[in-house]
Amino acid sequence: MLDRIAGAYLGYPGDTRTRLTGVLRMLLQSDEDVSGAASDYLAIVNPGHTIEFTGSRKAVKAARAELDTWATTIFPEGGGLDGLINNQILELLASPASSVEWPTDDTRSGVIGAVVVPAERIAVGYDPTTGARTYHQVGVAINPIELDPATYLYAPLLTMGGDPHGIPMFLSALRSLDRKTRLIDNVDRVIDLMRKIALVGVELPLPSPQELGLTDAQDPRYAELKAEYTNQAADMILGLADEGLFVGPEGTKFTINNISHSLTGLQDIVGENNRRVWSGLSTVGFLRGHMDSTTEALAKIVYPMIEARATNIQAVIARQLEFGLNLHLRLRGIRAVAYVRFQQAESAFKQAEAEAYKTRMEAHQIGKAIAGKAYARRFADDLDFSDDEDQHAPAWADTWDDSAGTPAPPPPAPTSDPDAQITARYAYHPRERRYVHAPTPQE
Repeated sequence: MLDRIAGAYLGYPGDTRTRLTGVLRMLLQSDEDVSGAASDYLAIVNPGHTIEFTGSRKAVKAARAELDTWATTIFPEGGGLDGLINNQILELLASPASSVEWPTDDTRSGVIGAVVVPAERIAVGYDPTTGARTYHQVGVAINPIELDPATYLYAPLLTMGGDPHGIPMFLSALRSLDRKTRLIDNVDRVIDLMRKIALVGVELPLPSPQELGLTDAQDPRYAELKAEYTNQAADMILGLADEGLFVGPEGTKFTINNISHSLTGLQDIVGENNRRVWSGLSTVGFLRGHMDSTTEALAKIVYPMIEARATNIQAVIARQLEFGLNLHLRLRGIRAVAYVRFQQAESAFKQAEAEAYKTRMEAHQIGKAIAGKAYARRFADDLDFSDDEDQHAPAWADTWDDSAGTPAPPPPAPTSDPDAQITARYAYHPRERRYVHAPTPQE
């Protein structure tokens, strides 16, 4: 029953989630467009990440010590937490959700690993007595395997209606990808025919009656023997034609004319299908190296949409990692809360963005000069300032003088209260494969 409930995507009612997700996983490795789009998302979604701990000084210190150990023991087969992030990016592209179980040790004193559970084999339901969500893994044993929500998180990227199972991000590209394969086969077939097909003219010398052992052409057997000779000669000529070699009886003359072929029209068909493929993969042509119709102005409009999709993926993966990190801290008895933040990918339009920001600030100065205090609300809304934003400014902001430059912030004053809440941030260093301290704005 559970397998039937979670058995199909609405867009492909005659197929199963398990098979279609398997096809997408295969395409991630075998199709250049799918693999290329996935590589783009790996670069945009995970340019780097940081982990923040909030709690007392003692709790944050203990959490930091746990992070050093945890980063090397969690998901070692994929490269630790950073490798788990990359794994889950690909999972959200090809499968319906981020699906990870965080098993604990026998004494439930900490998380000992991260196990990726194929999301396409998860059936999501409700407990009729408590109303809580239930998760069962189907198709791997005789009976469904129930997963404990205390140590397991199922986090889809996209859902529709009341179906909680989710949809792979690349699902809509399947039909266009199938058509792309057929188009490539057809183009190869036409090219092969262009290489092989030619118009061959043959002048075959006919034997005389005497050469056939007859006295004259009036012999009734002459027509029969002549036809037999012609058929044998034709078999001889066609026998090696596929190899490009024409052999006939002595005196045979061959005239070969290559037939010109054209792929006119195929390029337009393939190009149109490529656009459908890129749309289904949530990517754009210039990221796949097609610059024929791309301008910088268009790229500035389209690329932020790719970044927005990447932000949605980051939110799901941050939720998954925070679930495991905070579960581990609770089991360890450490009263700190972990938050996962992603860095922003390097922008290709820095100069244009800086000029646009300068223009915005100049416009705000004009607005202030004209409207005065009445313009303050529009300025605060544009920069997303809260009414008490100045109260959260660093201490050195009181002496901030634009004409003198920005002074270096002084070191934070030590607090004597051991229970005071602090925030510490640690950034993952890919080359060193460890977390290093990254100062927060308050530090």
